[in-house]
Amino acid sequence: MLQLLTFLVEKLALLYKFKLFVPSYPDQEPERERHAHRERIQPPLRRGDLLEVPRTLFTHFGIYLGDNKVAHLIPDILLALTNDEKLISSVITNKRLVLGCMYKCATVRVDTLENFAYGSKILVNRMDKVMKKNHVFPNEEVAKRAEKLMGAIQYSLLWNNCEHFVTYCRYGSAVSRQTEKLLTFFFVASKKEEEEDSKYDLSLYKRGDLLEVPRTLFTHFGIYLGDNRVAHLIPDILPVISKNKSAISKMVTNNRLLLGVIAKAASVRVDNVVDFAYGSEILINHMDNICSQPPLDGEEVARRAEKLLGSVSYSLLWYNCEHYVMYCRYGMAISYQTYQFCTTVRKIFCSRMCSYLTALCGVGIMLYLGCVTPMTVLPTVLISFTIWMAA
Repeated sequence: MLQLLTFLVEKLALLYKFKLFVPSYPDQEPERERHAHRERIQPPLRRGDLLEVPRTLFTHFGIYLGDNKVAHLIPDILLALTNDEKLISSVITNKRLVLGCMYKCATVRVDTLENFAYGSKILVNRMDKVMKKNHVFPNEEVAKRAEKLMGAIQYSLLWNNCEHFVTYCRYGSAVSRQTEKLLTFFFVASKKEEEEDSKYDLSLYKRGDLLEVPRTLFTHFGIYLGDNRVAHLIPDILPVISKNKSAISKMVTNNRLLLGVIAKAASVRVDNVVDFAYGSEILINHMDNICSQPPLDGEEVARRAEKLLGSVSYSLLWYNCEHYVMYCRYGMAISYQTYQFCTTVRKIFCSRMCSYLTALCGVGIMLYLGCVTPMTVLPTVLISFTIWMAA
């Protein structure tokens, strides 16, 4: 379908009357107005400066090369549709940019300062304050790195955008603060109020205690390590898609948790009591009344919990947070939630009523199709008999 769409757009692009990708920025601006525009947007610039301009939904970045030229990475759909260099070299419009993002097609190209700014105010080397821990290359080295990367390039909104390009050129590290903010918005919880700390009395917890908190559909478990720290196994998608340790270390939100369950990615991590409880009531050593196995010494429980810290493979049924704490405290990795779930499923699908309904449906299908043969009767009998025996 995408190839067909690309083919149709390519053919349309060959027509001169095709106006979708013609830049709206005037090519023949009066010289006086162009000079005034340049004076308005151009601060004193040096070759190798990192430039940024605010756009509607994002900030665009480039490297100044001198002589009113800026190198920048920008999505452009025309690279996939035509070889017309004159058309490609024109100012990239918003339509071309958006479709380039969708098609993951981009280029590192050189534009004039006015075309790069696209009418916005230019900020110079503001990123130096944000990236203060990184070494800044000499300006000439920055410009040479930018020029070396000229040409078509695969684009990724999150992993290879214009900000990755300029931070690699100037600091040697391809990072994007905009990407980090986007991930933070979706996957990192906002900081809780400090007053919530008073909701939990830490004097009630001892090192090695098994803590559990009820959630919407399940119960979450952890091991108290002392000093307001709880070790717990929790699904988390963020370590799979980001290496930002600061974002990963923050409280795991429901979005991160659910996507982690789907991806079967989890980690045994340490959080404070407030983040672990997530606003719920905490039960202490409630499993001692359910498990027939006597608990291990509290110090041994805590040591076991700390030994397993780090990334683990997750399974909703066979290795979840309850398996983790049960192993730490009782020496056996079991989950009563899993057992209850499997028991409930068995009662629903492995019952005499289900057997009757299966047989009835099989007979109904055979009568409807008018095809009563050994090949249709045998599956109906076998399935119904299997469910009957499992009931």
